[in-house]
Amino acid sequence: MSYNSYGGQFQGIGGMKGQTPKKQPTTNNPSLPKKENKPASKVILCLSELRDINMPEVENGDIYFVCTTVFDNDDVKQSMETSNYNSEMIKGQFLFQKYVAEFSEEIVLNIPDNSNFVRCYVSALTVKEEDGKRTIKLEGIGYTDPFITKFCQVFPYAKCKLNTAVGANETQGNLKLCVKCVDSSHPSVVKASEPFNIIQELKKIYD
Repeated sequence: MSYNSYGGQFQGIGGMKGQTPKKQPTTNNPSLPKKENKPASKVILCLSELRDINMPEVENGDIYFVCTTVFDNDDVKQSMETSNYNSEMIKGQFLFQKYVAEFSEEIVLNIPDNSNFVRCYVSALTVKEEDGKRTIKLEGIGYTDPFITKFCQVFPYAKCKLNTAVGANETQGNLKLCVKCVDSSHPSVVKASEPFNIIQELKKIYD
């Protein structure tokens, strides 16, 4: 799997692993008072609308979008290779000169020890059919501001402006999502973690 145009790690967009983020979440409006300071053990990312992705229309092919959960400054590639860290791949629609995609799912994960925040990283997979050959390109688009995960709180649905991924063209995109930080008593279920190859998974759609 080639990640040449993917953007690598979260270096350069915040602190290194183990530090608190330099930028606080723009959507930080938790419904649970922080004074309760109840430690969180799970995080739930409720994904909704992806909008205003300013990429050229794909001719003779399709484009899919995927959301990946990344804690602190963990390696994006490593997160993508863990099955339950990723959303389903959603085919994009080209409307009014920009791409949109409709997500409708939740990513539920245990919060790793010593993690302070979580981000959602958006990538695009472009599939083209040319001269009887199929090519698949994976590239990073952007990522949300960090959501603090230390305590139980809810960041309600909001359109989060995406920060441009390292090495990518400047994005105008935004992702609507809700982030819930909960304790072990919450009924949400964490899916089993398995090795994951997003390129191979996409190929299954066409095979």
